[in-house]
This record gives sequence, C-alpha cells and structure tokens, in this order.
Amino acid sequence: MQSLPKSIQKAIEALSDLPGIGSRSAERLVFALLKNDMQLEEKIAEALVNLKKNLGECDTCHHYCEHKPDEPVICPICSDFSRDTKTLCVVEEPTDLIAIERTHEYKGCYHVLHGVLSPLNKIGPDQIRITSLINRVETTDESFDEIILALSGNIESDATALYITEQLQKIFDGKITRLARGIPTGGDLDYLDVGTLSRAMLDRRSL
Repeated sequence: MQSLPKSIQKAIEALSDLPGIGSRSAERLVFALLKNDMQLEEKIAEALVNLKKNLGECDTCHHYCEHKPDEPVICPICSDFSRDTKTLCVVEEPTDLIAIERTHEYKGCYHVLHGVLSPLNKIGPDQIRITSLINRVETTDESFDEIILALSGNIESDATALYITEQLQKIFDGKITRLARGIPTGGDLDYLDVGTLSRAMLDRRSL
C-alpha cells in the first residue's frame, strides 16, 4: 500500500527532477511546504509561472533578462555603455557569468553558450549558442581584440573550447585566451570561490 497520498508523491517526484535535489531532499521540501502557513507554496507557484513568462534571452549575449512583448531583448550588461566592448568572455551558463561578475575583475562583454558540446547526449553546435557566437564575431558592429573562453575544466568543456577556437581562428585575428591556474579539472565556474576565479581571470593564457 502506498504510504503517501498521490498529491504528495507527485510533488516529490516533480522536485526530484531538479538538478541537485534527491528524493529525500524533495520529500523534506514538500513536507516543509505543507507545514508552512504563510501560503509559501502559492508564492513559489506564482514566481515559477512568471519565471519564463517575463524572462527571455538577450538578443546579443543570450543571458537571461526581463523583457516586454514585441520589444528587443537586451540585458543590462549589453546595454551598459561603460563596458569594454573590445573584450568578449564566452561562458557555458548564466551562472558562470554571475560568478565572474562577482569577482569585479572583468568589465567586458559576454556570450552565454547555454551548454557544451556532448555527442553522447546529442548536443552539437546547433543545440547551443555557438553559431550565434561565430556570427557575432563576424559582424561589423562589434570588433573584439580578445575573446576569453571561460569554460569549466571537464572533458566536454575542453572539447567545446577546442571546437570554438578552431572556428574562431578562421575569422578572427585577435587574441583567444582561456582561464589560467586555479580551475581544477572537472570544476564548474559557479562553484569556485571569488579569489580563485579572479586569479584565473587575471592570469588567463593565450591559445
């Protein structure tokens, strides 16, 4: 006999689909929501509904930002004229962009790939934002002096960096660099402390 009501079981299964949330953690969250008397579950539900409705990818860098229907989607970083438009930092995920911004060491532009190449998972260049990166570098509107590949330290990230470098070298005469020491093998940028990431950004190396 099922020991939990179907509504609770479905809620646990739904939360378990989130990365980093196991079944036990999901179970604790569900029962915490049931005990809460401040309508927290309604606030969470409303916030999640509005999450995708009010957000879009920046037309330039693909970072998430608020936008209004039928208007260009431009994030605050791309619309900040004080940024260094000669330097472009390529990151895997929006969380990596946030991690780099926390260091206060980088003042240039970004490009968010939203993933890495992964043949086993059938993720190729067309499934992430590599094509738009190449097109962006080719445009006459933006002329970069340096492109920083700020990718993580795992095998798929290295393969992605190699592929991007090969594509960029066909069209880009500037400097292509990667983050330097301090990035452990297999490490994700958003898990690194600010000091380590700052050092890696400052000591980046040419490819």
